[in-house]
Amino acid sequence: MKADFRYLFCMLSLLAVGVIAPLHAQDWIHTGSNLGNERIRIAASDLKPVGLDPQTPVLKAAFDTTLYSDLASAGIFDLVSKSLAPESTPGSPQEISLPQWSAAPASAAMVAFGALSASNGKLTVYGWLFDTHNTANPQVLARQYTDQASQDAARMIAHKFADEIIYRLGGGINGIAETRIYFVSSRSGVKEIWSMDYDGENQHPVTHLGMTTLSPRISPDNSRIAFASLSNQGWAVRMYSLELGRMVAFPAGIAGGSNFTPAWASDGSKLAFSSSRSGNPEIWIADASGGNLHKITSFKNDISPTWNPKTNAQIAWVSGRTGLPQIYTMDSDGANVQRMTDGGYAILVAQRTTADLQLEPQVRPRSARRTRHLRDGHRQQTLAATDPRSGQQRLP
Repeated sequence: MKADFRYLFCMLSLLAVGVIAPLHAQDWIHTGSNLGNERIRIAASDLKPVGLDPQTPVLKAAFDTTLYSDLASAGIFDLVSKSLAPESTPGSPQEISLPQWSAAPASAAMVAFGALSASNGKLTVYGWLFDTHNTANPQVLARQYTDQASQDAARMIAHKFADEIIYRLGGGINGIAETRIYFVSSRSGVKEIWSMDYDGENQHPVTHLGMTTLSPRISPDNSRIAFASLSNQGWAVRMYSLELGRMVAFPAGIAGGSNFTPAWASDGSKLAFSSSRSGNPEIWIADASGGNLHKITSFKNDISPTWNPKTNAQIAWVSGRTGLPQIYTMDSDGANVQRMTDGGYAILVAQRTTADLQLEPQVRPRSARRTRHLRDGHRQQTLAATDPRSGQQRLP
């Protein structure tokens, strides 16, 4: 009997393993870019230096490093290692030998190459992309770029060339190499708006107000930054023109009370923000110029609006009107208010896209910390903690 029982137990165990193992195997979900497609094997030759300007080696190194990094980060290429590339550095179509790049060990299907020169403070870059298997008509892309002779300019030209390569070979997908990230930093002694390339390079301050500045929001056309700043008169929503390189007027953001958490409509025509000018923090809307100001909520503790990016017909926001902060939605005129969450408390997470930092409401358990995060690839930086009841932002 015991032997039969042991036999039965073993059979059930094997059956369970046979059933459960396939179920667990089906639980895997693979995510990423260009899944199911064969990656294009591409080589990025170092640029050929032209001329004897002392800046040329430094500018060339900045370009070469940036272009290689951008293509490696694109997620759609099989990038040839520098150690496998031919030793030659072709500077023009007449100087490149395609068989050298198509043959092993490089085995490249595409090759990017070009030349760089610096003279009298001016930087010029010539870039080509060739199909190594189409010897009769290999040119896929040809570009010429000019800018001031600086490392930042060399990096930006490399970003532009990388994005054009990605767009051409990625089926019309826009690259993100030219994207800029705007964030808050106190490294200068006071919190100001700073800017950097998508890869963390070229960091520099944008504002120089000498006052605490938070919540940078870029207009859809990338021409202005709306943000909140703290002066002797309290919190105000202010505007900075990236085209003019200076502050511009936004009268709707400074008319009393605490004003913060601005959000652009996707067409750039309007700005929503939270203001306590009527007593409690409420959601207000103004034109991009600061005119036609009007309030669209009538409760209290309403902050962090964000527009429906497709239609601009709805706004989601965080409200503490019933106690713990929750996510609500409404029409852009304030009608049809609906509570979307029930439990825990709501926060907003800022996520970078190719054009801006976009707000996405999230709900966290009661024990979690209220934070606003900037997510940048594998990095995460806490910008500020917001108390939805008082509307005040606390910094870590």
